[in-house]
Amino acid sequence: MKVIHSLRIFLLPFSLLYWILISIRNLLYTSTSLKKIFKMESYKSEVPVICVGNIRVGGTGKSQIVLNLAQELIKRNQKIAILSRGYKRKSKGFFEVNSLDVEKFGDEPVFFKMNLENARVFVSEDRKLAIQNINRTYQFDFILMDDGLQNLSVHKDFSIVVLDNNFYSKNIFEKLLLPAGNLREPKSKIFDYDCLIFNKKFDEDELKNPSHKNFFEAKYKLEKFIDLDGQEFEISELQKQNSGAFCGIAQPITFEKLLRKNSIFLRFFKVFPDHYSYQIQDLKLLLKFVEKFGSKYLITTEKDIVRLIKFKNEFERAEVFLVFAKITAEIKNEEKLIQDILCQKRK
Repeated sequence: MKVIHSLRIFLLPFSLLYWILISIRNLLYTSTSLKKIFKMESYKSEVPVICVGNIRVGGTGKSQIVLNLAQELIKRNQKIAILSRGYKRKSKGFFEVNSLDVEKFGDEPVFFKMNLENARVFVSEDRKLAIQNINRTYQFDFILMDDGLQNLSVHKDFSIVVLDNNFYSKNIFEKLLLPAGNLREPKSKIFDYDCLIFNKKFDEDELKNPSHKNFFEAKYKLEKFIDLDGQEFEISELQKQNSGAFCGIAQPITFEKLLRKNSIFLRFFKVFPDHYSYQIQDLKLLLKFVEKFGSKYLITTEKDIVRLIKFKNEFERAEVFLVFAKITAEIKNEEKLIQDILCQKRK
């Protein structure tokens, strides 16, 4: 790890170059004269675009926030489209998510589809073209854009940046721009966005408002466990059992700490890369851990479970209870945030 950190220091000149390039790009989109000359106008959608993103690489709990907002808007009889890039999908182009095919759509869009019966989910690497297609073909009240704050080709009617405790980290790489650091843009950019949500993942996380005028607090909550057949298990049921857990997400420690906080006795915790595509050898490795430690339940995240559906029969033959943790994000003063969004609705 120290070797990797040392190598990142040598990337500092490229971080400076990155800052110059994004500064020029921002100027081309914001300067009245330059955007006319270079035709860099942001596309303003007929339907309001609500964008939820972050300013660093790695997970901040953004997907849970998008899901929460979609559910609350649907409760208020709003017609919602969710647009995602579909990170690490094997397809290219614009698609509506109409199945649980992770390879075609990506795990996050499938995650949204599994949880939102009354919303339509779309994927495209070209956000502008996708929104134009959506406006041409469908009638929605809002388009929720999952990530894409730094994509200036689309005008956002309401922009939400999600932060976590890494924002205040003293780690030098949390203060530097890519590729040496983890930041997509300078921290000062948060004040250019309409709303800031601090995802207070744990009670010990220090809650700080960096003087943003529209600041909200969100918190993770473990609700229950669900298996591949949809059977639900109360948290108390797994507290009495030996369990093992694994995940392939950006911040695995968040998941592990949440399970342990809820008194889930973990005999092992296996970490895979973010958005990992599980193979049969990974399944065999997990089953070896289960046998070694005598674990009855094998716990993973909801994002991971969509990448494991193809192994349902193998888990059943091994008589292992594979379950995912149903986690929600509770937003303090959520009604105010929802009303801020509803105010963007076209008259």
